[in-house]
Order: sequence, then C-alpha cells, then structure tokens
Amino acid sequence: MMENINQQDISSTLNTKKNFDLDTKFGTILVIDDEFGPRESLRMLFKDDYTVITAESGDKGIEELKKHNPDVIILDLKMPNKGGIETLEEIRDIDEKVPVIILTGYGDINAAKKAIHLGAIEFISKPFDVKEMRKIVKRASEKRLIEKRSERLIADLNTLNNNLKERMAQLENMATIGQLSAEIIHDINNLLTIIYGYTQILVKELDIQNLPDRNKKYIEIIEQEINRCRHITRSILELAKAKKTIVDTDINVIVKKAVELFENSTLGKNIKFTLHLDKTPSIKADPYQLHQAIVNIVLNSIQSMETPGSITITTGLNDNNILLSVKDTGKGISEELIQKIIDPFITEKEGGTGLGLAIASRVIKNHNGKLKIKSQPGIGTEVVISLPVK
Repeated sequence: MMENINQQDISSTLNTKKNFDLDTKFGTILVIDDEFGPRESLRMLFKDDYTVITAESGDKGIEELKKHNPDVIILDLKMPNKGGIETLEEIRDIDEKVPVIILTGYGDINAAKKAIHLGAIEFISKPFDVKEMRKIVKRASEKRLIEKRSERLIADLNTLNNNLKERMAQLENMATIGQLSAEIIHDINNLLTIIYGYTQILVKELDIQNLPDRNKKYIEIIEQEINRCRHITRSILELAKAKKTIVDTDINVIVKKAVELFENSTLGKNIKFTLHLDKTPSIKADPYQLHQAIVNIVLNSIQSMETPGSITITTGLNDNNILLSVKDTGKGISEELIQKIIDPFITEKEGGTGLGLAIASRVIKNHNGKLKIKSQPGIGTEVVISLPVK
C-alpha cells in the first residue's frame, strides 16, 4: 500500500510568501565600470532600494556575477583590458537572461548597437539622467523578479507533478483495482487540487503573455497533466463503483446518445459513424453505467485511428441476448495484447491510462454480460458486447 501524501511537504514545497510576494523592493544590481565616479554615483543612487555590488573591471564583474547572481547589470562599454562587449559576451555565456544596461560615452553608439544585438536591454549615454536610469533599472528588475519567481514556481510545480506521477505509477503496478482505497484517492485529489490552485495563482499573478515561450509551455503541460490525472482518479472511482440504478433500458437509445456526444464534439469531426440498430427489447440495467461503457469503447476506437476513419455500431438480438458491436478502422492490436487489453492501466496510447475498456468490461460484467475483442493489426478492432435480456 502506498504511503499517504504528506500535506506539510506540499506546503513547504510551495511557499506562497516566498513565491508571490511581488511587492518587495529588494533586488541586486551589479555595476561594472572602471571609473570610480560613475561607479560610486550608481551605488549611492540605488543603495537604499537595492543591494548594489560594484566591480572595477570586466574580470572582476564576471567574478561578482558568478558569486551573487544579480537581477540587473549596469555595464560600462569602454574599459581597459576586457572591454564592455567582451564582458557582455562572457555574461551571456553564464546567464542568458539577466538584464544588462549599457553605459556609453560620446561616439560609442555603434558599439552600443552591437551590445543590444548581444542581448543588452538598453543603452544610456554618460553622463546619465538620474530619473531615466531609475526608471530603466526599476523596469528591468521587476521583469527579472517575475521571471525568477515564475521559474521557481514552475520548478516547484514540476516537482509536485513528478511526485504525483510516481504515485500514479505505483497505482498502475497494483494487480487489481480492489487494492485501491478511498484514502489514497482522497490524497491524490488533494494533491491535484493544490497543484491546480498554484497553477491558477501563477496565471493570475504573473504577466503570462510576456513570459518566455518556454515558461508558457511549461504551464500548459502542467495543466494538461493535472487534467489527465483527474481523469485517472475519476476512472478509478467509476471502476470501483458497485451500486447500480436499475431501470428499463433501451440499448439503442443509449447508443444514439453516445454517438451524438462525439458527433457534436471535435473528437468525432473526422470520423464517419454508421449505425445499424435492430429493434431490441428493453433490459433491466443501469443506463448511466452502460452509457459510460459505450462511450469508453467508442473513444478507444477514435483514439486508435491516426487518420480519418469510420466506426460502425450494430445492435441485434441473438436468442435471449442483446448483441452490440463497435467496429473501427483503427490500427488494431496484436493477439497477445487482446488478453490484457481490458486489464486496468494497460494501454497502447501515448499518455493514456488504459482504463476505458477496463471500465467497460467491469460494467458489462456487473450486468451479467460479456465483452469480447477481435482485432487485426492494420485493419481495425471490433468490440462485441452480449447482454442478457432477463
């Protein structure tokens, strides 16, 4: 049995004050300038609002960069030995994202343009305007702060997401669904709720549109994984569900509703559905469970087709059994997998959980019926359900 998820560990991983206190005024500025006057002026200008580190040469500046990981760098363009351009190139080798503001003298415009090409965010001529310098540094430091905190939060979320994946892998290795407990499902849902909540905080607190594409992609992946895991927990609960609501049920009505569900969604837009529904007697059954079973079978067929294809659904009566056939033109499955395909968590679909047919099989079994699979690789698969009329 899996150990319970430790909620204190989750809280310590995602510290709201650490990650979302965007009002703090503190940050670190590195000033690299061989002249004492401008270097000291910048230190005095920003010392009340920032931690200011100064360096009198390019080499010293690189040392301080490695040591302090500054939020903003102010770099003089003209320095002896290692000049501003060479220093900037080395800065970019160490940190691709740190904002660099270039200080230039008269006649350095071409070199300043080269610095911009190398990733400097702005260049300011000496002697600099104090208000302009404050504004540029403030804008750069705030942007850097958001980037750092978004990266840290994404890393925290990925840690939790990986934790969840490990726990789901443990679930998938269990021999039967009967080994699952409500306590485990509850813990997993708690973890999902926390991950989703912090993802939404990230979206609200940070300027998502201005984040690097890589960070936006991470957020999208996290949300996709959350939804996938939620589907897993819902499916597990459905699979373990024993209570049925038994009423007179028309299997053809259920088939039509299931097909309409896909025809009215993007999932079925490239699928041709063909129905051959013979008149069949009503049976005593749980229509909601049967609907879920048929939806899962049809969805499995849709997901097996990499190109537009067709699904044919046929119903009929054989002796005292209603027969339902769902036949697709998908890629099919091998003979050895047919025996395993209705086992929980067996899947051939990338990113899938394999619970769909397991749930369908369990539902049919609960109705004293049978589910069989016929398949030919490269041709398609047919799932046949047999349900007793009485």
